[in-house]
Order: sequence, then C-alpha cells, then structure tokens
Amino acid sequence: MTRPLGEIRDVPLGRLVDALAAAGSGPAAGSTAAVTASLAAGLAGKVARGAAKTDPAGLDLAAELDRLRRRALVLADDDVAAYTGFLRARRAPGGTAAAVEAIVQVPMDVLALAVRVNEIAAALADEGPDHLVGDALTAALLAAAAAESASTLVGANLADAGVGIEGPADPRVDDAEERAGRARARAERLM
Repeated sequence: MTRPLGEIRDVPLGRLVDALAAAGSGPAAGSTAAVTASLAAGLAGKVARGAAKTDPAGLDLAAELDRLRRRALVLADDDVAAYTGFLRARRAPGGTAAAVEAIVQVPMDVLALAVRVNEIAAALADEGPDHLVGDALTAALLAAAAAESASTLVGANLADAGVGIEGPADPRVDDAEERAGRARARAERLM
C-alpha cells in the first residue's frame, strides 16, 4: 500500500498534524489514538528512567515502555492501512469480513497497549520520583485518552460496517468500554 506520508514514526509532527486536518483518507482518529499512546509511553519511559536511579526495576519498565512506544507507531500505520482496506473492500463486490475484522482489531490492539501504558504510568505516579510526578500523571492521562478513543472506535467501526445493527451486539464493544473505563478511573484517581 502506498503511504503518502511514509511511516508515521518518520513524519515530522507538524506534517502529521497537517495530514490529520486535511480532508480525505489518511491518518485519522485511530492513528491519533495510537500516536497519543506512543507519546504517553515515551513520557512514562522518561519517568521510569528517573525511577531507575533508586530502583533498578525502573530500567525494566523503561524497556517495556520503549517497546510499547514503538509498537504504537506501527499500529498508527496499521490503522491507516486497515481503514483504507475497509473502504476499498466496501466498494468491491464480495464480502468485507476480513476488512471489518481489521478495522476492529487495530483499535483493540491500541486499546490494550494504551491500557498497559496507563497501568505503568499510574504506578510511576504513585511510586516514582517526586519531581517526575507531573510527567507520570500526564502519561497516565494521555494513555487513558488513547484507550477511550480506541474503545470508541471499536464501536464506531463496527457500526460503520453495519455489525450489530440488526443482530446481536458485538461483545468486543462492551469489553473495550470496560477496559477503557478502568484506565480512565486509574488516571482520575491520581488527580
């Protein structure tokens, strides 16, 4: 698939924001949720490295957060590809089941990643260095926002595909809402 912006991880922030604001296909809500989760992981990684000065376990957390940060940026690209594929499949004759699955699975993956970043950031806000509490809290809030956004997209994408309109609701919607709600509650507890 052609990526007019290239890999999202390599796009300057200003250019990414311009692409988000532009009409037409390209990065949109799902990519934004994934990039937000990546930013949260990066900020939490800074706190974990600060915590490592007094607790060596901080280095393990920092390594995990680095992996999550990189994975989130891959998911941002995956989201663009999945939604582009869905739009293409919807115009073509035949089934769209695989395309529908992709536009649901990518936000579910973003949700899982954002929830994990939120968990780590919340723990760092509670137990990390005092001078980095604001960074940890911001990371927890950003990760919760990414989780909420991804959860919303699970339901919106299923509705866009016509799933659950005349039949039973997809159980992933409730699961996503519950997981995102826990992330939100965790972040709100810190405030």
